[in-house]
Amino acid sequence: MTNEKPGIETFEEAHESASPLDTVPQPKLDQHGYPLRPQPSDDPMDPLNWSGKLKLWTLFQVSFLAFLGPFTQAFINPAYGPEAKAMHISIVDASYSTTIAILLAGVSPIIWSPISNVYGRRPIFICVTALGIVAHAASGAAKTWGGILTARAFMGVGTSAGMGIGAAVVSDMYYMHERGRYMGVFTVFVTNGAHVAALVGGPTAKYLGWRWCFWIPAIVFAANWVLNLACLPETLFHRESESGNSLQGQRKPSWLSLLSFNASPAKKKLSLWDFTHVFYMLKYPSVLFPTIYYSVSFGLGSVLFAVTGSKAFGSIYHFGTVGIGLAIGLSTFIGTLAGEMSAGPVSDRLLYVYVRKHGGEAVPEARLQATWPGFILLPAGVIIEGVCFQYKTHWIGPVLGIGIAAFGLQILSTNIYAYMTDCYKPQSAELSTLLNLGRQVFSFTLGFYMIRFADATTYGVAWSVMAIINALLYLGIIALMFRGRQWREVMGTPGFDQDL
Repeated sequence: MTNEKPGIETFEEAHESASPLDTVPQPKLDQHGYPLRPQPSDDPMDPLNWSGKLKLWTLFQVSFLAFLGPFTQAFINPAYGPEAKAMHISIVDASYSTTIAILLAGVSPIIWSPISNVYGRRPIFICVTALGIVAHAASGAAKTWGGILTARAFMGVGTSAGMGIGAAVVSDMYYMHERGRYMGVFTVFVTNGAHVAALVGGPTAKYLGWRWCFWIPAIVFAANWVLNLACLPETLFHRESESGNSLQGQRKPSWLSLLSFNASPAKKKLSLWDFTHVFYMLKYPSVLFPTIYYSVSFGLGSVLFAVTGSKAFGSIYHFGTVGIGLAIGLSTFIGTLAGEMSAGPVSDRLLYVYVRKHGGEAVPEARLQATWPGFILLPAGVIIEGVCFQYKTHWIGPVLGIGIAAFGLQILSTNIYAYMTDCYKPQSAELSTLLNLGRQVFSFTLGFYMIRFADATTYGVAWSVMAIINALLYLGIIALMFRGRQWREVMGTPGFDQDL
C-alpha cells in the first residue's frame, strides 16, 4: 500500500517538509493519501469544507425536494380510472395529467440552470417551489378537464427545481472519491418519487376521492417549502470571486450567512449565451452518450410501469386503485433500494481500486464498469413484464419484472450521474438539467403510444422492442469505457463556469 501512495502521506507532512522558498501549495489529501478532487479552498464557507452533518442535512433536503417532483406528478396515476369517469374521458387521456407535468418539469430547468450558476441554488428552489404549491392547489380546485391540464402544466414547472439542478448541489459539497455514494442517495430519492406515489395514491383515491390525489401533494409540498425556507443553505461557491480576499480564511459561517441568497457572488452577469450552455454540453461524447442512454433507461425502468400499469393491471388482473398502486409502487421501491446497494458504494470502490493501481491518478471511466449489471437487468425486467402481460400469467410475474427493471435502473442512474459530474464538475448544473430534460421528455412520450403499441401487436412484442432499443444504446457506454478518456483529452473542457 505504501508504494502505491504518493511520496507525502499527509497534508501536515507536506507542509512541514516544504522549504521556505517553496511557493507551490501542496495538495490536500483524502483518507487514503491521494489528492482530493476538487481541491477545497481555505474558506470555511466553501461547501467542500462543511461538516459531515451539515452536508447530510443539505443532501437530505435537496434529495427530498427532488423526490417530491415525481411523487406529486405521479400521485394521480393509480386513480386514472375514477378521474377518467368523472371527467368523461378515456383512461389514456387521463394519463395526460401526468405526462404534461413530466414534460414541463423536464424543460423548465433549462432556465433555472444558468440562473442558479450566477445567483445561487437556494433562490431557485424557494421561488420555483412556491409556484408549484399554487399549481397543485389549482389542480385540485379545477372543475374542467382543460383546467386540470393547465394547472398540471404549471405544476410541472413548479416541481422541476429539485430534479433539474439538485445533482449540482451534490457536486458542490462532495469530492470525486465519495460522489458515487452520495449521488446514489440523491438518485434513490428521484427514482422513488413516482414509486412511493403509486403506493399512497391508490388508497387516497379509494378512501378520499381522486381529487385528494392533488390536494395531498399540495399540502406536502407546502410543508416542505417552509422547511427549505428556514433550513436549506446555499451551496453555490464561486472560487475565483474569493481569490485574493485576505479575509477568506477568517470568515466564520453562520446560519444566516448559509441561508443568504448571495453568499458567494459571481463576477459575471447573466447573459443570453448562458442559456445555451445546457445544449453546448452535448458536443462531448461523455455527456451525449450517457444522457441518451439514461433517458431511455429511466423511461422504461420506471415511467413505463406508471403510465401503463393502471390499464394493464386493471384489465388483465382486475386490480383496483389500491392493488395497482401496490403492484407498481412496492416492486419498484424495493427494487430501487436493493439496486443502490450495488451502485454508489461499488462505484466508489471501483474508482479507488483504479486510483490505487495507477499511483493516485483518477479516471471517471473507471465508474462505468459498475453499470454492467444494470445493462442486463433493466431490459430483462421490461421483457418479463411484457411477456407476463401477454400470456396473462399470475400477477407475481409482471411484479417481479418491474422489480428487476427497477434494480437495474438504480445501478445505471447512480453511476451515470456520478460519471458525468466527475468528467465536468464545474458544469454539474448543466449536466443535471440535461439528464432531467432527457428523462422527462422521453418519459412524456410513453403515455401516448405504448398502450397503443401493445394493442397493435402484443405486450410481449411491444415491451421487447423497447428493451432491445435500450440494450443497443448501451454501445455508447461501452465506447466510453475504452475511448472516453481519449475523447475528453482531445476535446478539452468547456470554458464557462470554471469558477464553480
